[in-house]
Amino acid sequence: GGARLMLAEGVFDDPKPRAVFGLHVMPTLEAGTVGWRADEIMAAADIFKITVRGRTTHGSAPHEGVDAVWVASQLVGALQGIVSREIDARSPTVVSVGTLHAGNRFNIIAGEAELTGTVRTLDPASREHVEAAMRRMVVAVCAAHRAECALDYERFNPPVVNDAALTERAVVSLETVLGPAAVRETEPIMAAEDFAELARAVPGFYFFLGVGNQARGWTSYVHTATFQPDERSIAVGVRAAAALLLGELEAGRTGP
Repeated sequence: GGARLMLAEGVFDDPKPRAVFGLHVMPTLEAGTVGWRADEIMAAADIFKITVRGRTTHGSAPHEGVDAVWVASQLVGALQGIVSREIDARSPTVVSVGTLHAGNRFNIIAGEAELTGTVRTLDPASREHVEAAMRRMVVAVCAAHRAECALDYERFNPPVVNDAALTERAVVSLETVLGPAAVRETEPIMAAEDFAELARAVPGFYFFLGVGNQARGWTSYVHTATFQPDERSIAVGVRAAAALLLGELEAGRTGP
């Protein structure tokens, strides 16, 4: 995301905005509707890379080496235990391994493996716990299997937190132009957005623009190969964005 760099380069310095707005298309909501939530609406996102170094050998003699694929597979399972056994079930937390690369031939024990993945959290305490648990677990699992491991862990985006007062005004503006039935309070999602950085600098409001069409089967999630937005939502998004900006300008003229 570029928000952190934009802020560092002074995008909010002169003039500093009173508020910032953002939206993201969402196929789980029908076209014609929008979704909002006060407080956390999207999760914090972290990125990790684990490098496993074993010792290569022939596949017929695994005892002569240290199998990096075996160790990596143990790590994949162990990492899931952080969420299921160390984090309060009432605190949404996700640890996902997205890639695992190792080896170059069917009959050779791989001497190195690399795993990459992401951690998503809403609660700051859970975020701290997961990183600390990963560091402990990587060391322990690799030592148990005679491998050497390195963990690179990057704090990427904080959670997207909507300002309470701004959200209250925004919902009024959205309901005015779209109608109350089209403006729906929604649950937070574990995706992330660098809009979070902007909303930490000034009051922010982020919402979801419905682009789904159940009748036509256009419900595939965003960033998938089968994602198909209902383009009728474009006009809805323009109206919603304009209403939010005009509503906040009016609030600035009449407010304290």
